[in-house]
Amino acid sequence: MNAARFALRGIAKSYPGRGNGGVAALAGIDLDLPEGRVTALTGRSGAGKSTLARIVMGFIRADNGSVRYRGRPLEEAPQRQFRRDNQMVFQNPLLACDPLFSVARVIAEPLRAQRLAHDGGETLAVMEEMELPPALLGRRPAELSGGELQRVALARALVLRPGFLVLDEPFSALDDLTALRLVRLLKAACRRRRLGALFISHHRRHIRELADNEAVLERGRLIAAPA
Repeated sequence: MNAARFALRGIAKSYPGRGNGGVAALAGIDLDLPEGRVTALTGRSGAGKSTLARIVMGFIRADNGSVRYRGRPLEEAPQRQFRRDNQMVFQNPLLACDPLFSVARVIAEPLRAQRLAHDGGETLAVMEEMELPPALLGRRPAELSGGELQRVALARALVLRPGFLVLDEPFSALDDLTALRLVRLLKAACRRRRLGALFISHHRRHIRELADNEAVLERGRLIAAPA
């Protein structure tokens, strides 16, 4: 059995709203996300999936409960190394792509942020992995199709060679054929790199294709845990 990269215990999160208690987004979530395996997280809109993803990534903090990362409290993890080793891919790739940057700069930006030396070889390698032709290097995000832009976002996430991805419905805005092609590209990358992931999706075929196990959220509670 794979060790847990992230271990969530008793995670609760509320947002301000009517009444004294606010609006509960998550309540008492216990979930392990293992190394090298893809865990699908599904549930209706508003179930708390994106909130949980952002807690895992440390973008927001839970009101109650704990997140342990490789056996230690998440807040104690060195931030630069954590951001290098764990990457997030959003539903809207424009959130990860500066519209003024070229594709080459978008993909290489994490290397710059981490102050890592690079000569362009890393960018070309992940572009090839995501089946992006070198002819796109000088293009801007607005000049790309939706599928191309999401592949750029995936390449950007992979360029640091992370060990884990958090994927927040990255294929939901794409047509079925394009989405399935990207799911299969990502599956191959996960297997080749031995990547773990938290994959948020409503799409049953994508979950069957990519995920090793599945968790289901309903109204902020985990109603089905990974086997």
